[in-house]
Amino acid sequence: MPRKQVKPIYADTYQRHHRRLVLAGIAAVVLAAALVLVVVFVHLQKPPALRDNPVQGVVLSQDDATQDFSALKKAGLRFAYLKTTEGASYFDDRFSANYDQSRGGQLAIGVYHQFSFDSTPAAQAQHFIAKVGSDIGTLPIGIALSYHGDYAEDPPAAASFQRDLTTFINLLQAHYNRAVVLMGSAQVLKAVQAVAPTAGRWVTASAKPAHAQYWQYGSGTVAGQTLTRVAFLGTATSFANQSNKTVR
Repeated sequence: MPRKQVKPIYADTYQRHHRRLVLAGIAAVVLAAALVLVVVFVHLQKPPALRDNPVQGVVLSQDDATQDFSALKKAGLRFAYLKTTEGASYFDDRFSANYDQSRGGQLAIGVYHQFSFDSTPAAQAQHFIAKVGSDIGTLPIGIALSYHGDYAEDPPAAASFQRDLTTFINLLQAHYNRAVVLMGSAQVLKAVQAVAPTAGRWVTASAKPAHAQYWQYGSGTVAGQTLTRVAFLGTATSFANQSNKTVR
């Protein structure tokens, strides 16, 4: 009677080990694919301003609480603009406190002035310099423009608007030698498009502007509070080049 052939034990062991490796490989691929899908899903859930423009900041004034700038940085922000003055008499109550809190390099800091049609450019420049002193941060000085009050229905003449704004910019730059950025809606910025053409533009709009350095797109929750959000529309390198940018 012929002897029954016995299957070598190592052959079955090898096949089972091979199957385990294949199944483990498939599981790893499936897990990796799932992780990619989760990352893509989370990325797509972000608003376009956050998704496509990682250099994010906020605008702060006395309407906001005193800030913890370390918390803002941990929330992913890179910069903050602080309101300083308005016209020839208003000074933001929280500017000094916020500026002092911002010291230490947590965020890049910029300051801005609300331009007024009811005060002369010289009076506004003198007020800004007297109140702000050397506390202008490292970013271009912001000049906020808007048709406020009665000017919403009856804007000032374009020629006088352009002349007064040019004078104000020249006075600030003669004192600080710092670049400026003009801030406002597309409508108001169009009225002064010939003014300081090399200066940056900061557009306030719900949709991303085609040509601007900064985009103020609304409000959102940051570090547990609702703040005005703004994105720098450029690379991290071009943002770094904004630091202490001079005009001569």
